[in-house]
Amino acid sequence: MKKGLQIILNLIIFLLIAGFVWYMISSAGKEESSTVNVGTGTNEPFTSPYERIASFDLPEDVSRFEFHNDQLFISAGQSVYIYDTSGKQVGRFPVKPEVRDITVTGDNIYLLYPTEIEVYSYEGEKTHGWEACSDLSDYCSFTLAGDYIFVTDAANKNICKYTNEGNFVKFISSPVGFIIPSYSFDIETRNDTVFCVNSGRHLIETYTLDGKFISAFGGPGGEAGFFAGCCNPSYISFTSDGELITSEKGNPRISSYESNGKFKEVLLNSRLLGGGSEAYKVQTAGNRLFIAGKNKIVVYEKS
Repeated sequence: MKKGLQIILNLIIFLLIAGFVWYMISSAGKEESSTVNVGTGTNEPFTSPYERIASFDLPEDVSRFEFHNDQLFISAGQSVYIYDTSGKQVGRFPVKPEVRDITVTGDNIYLLYPTEIEVYSYEGEKTHGWEACSDLSDYCSFTLAGDYIFVTDAANKNICKYTNEGNFVKFISSPVGFIIPSYSFDIETRNDTVFCVNSGRHLIETYTLDGKFISAFGGPGGEAGFFAGCCNPSYISFTSDGELITSEKGNPRISSYESNGKFKEVLLNSRLLGGGSEAYKVQTAGNRLFIAGKNKIVVYEKS
């Protein structure tokens, strides 16, 4: 009798262990096959319209970079590197440390520092530059539009407008006030409209070249088309056909919007970007995205 009970008890234990093992294997399989939540509030499958086609490393971490005339102008460490789109270095010249932003137009390379702007030729010769209009300035980003330069100032929480020769024109303030944590204060121009990040309010604001407020879009939230965390979006840029591209930190992702602010889609999520919590810098060239993280630039092409 005791022997029979022992056999039954062992059988029950075996079945319990077998059931537990089956459950763990089944759960692991479901986890592996589960889709990535891109911030839509669902677990619907995410298929990126882009695929990774190439990558290349730089000697130093990328601070900012710009695409111009089929070349990448990259600020990294105490140098400006020039690469072609295949990842081959075609130029380099030394600069001072702490470059905040870089932009290129015509024959000039503009570099933004916390309290000044410098202008270089493609050969690395400094042609001119100027100091910030305020001793307390802490510049973050800038953009060129015609004969003017618009610079975001995290310390004074405004936009400074200069001529491209360095003459101060005016200050531009947000109608709701700029809230700028973590130097997330990016700015770009498109078709005579200034697009500026108000990251603490999770907005992108638009202005005329005269500095008049036009509208704002975005808002707080984890859903696609909105911005979460303390300070998003981090970076903005434009495609050649006018789509606005945003890059976010925390749960990094790259998204696209129409120029009027209407959300289109998430282009790359955190898993495809490589994870982490820092925002990835992004530039576009035709049907390609160039994404910079640390010292690596990865190239994605539209499928």
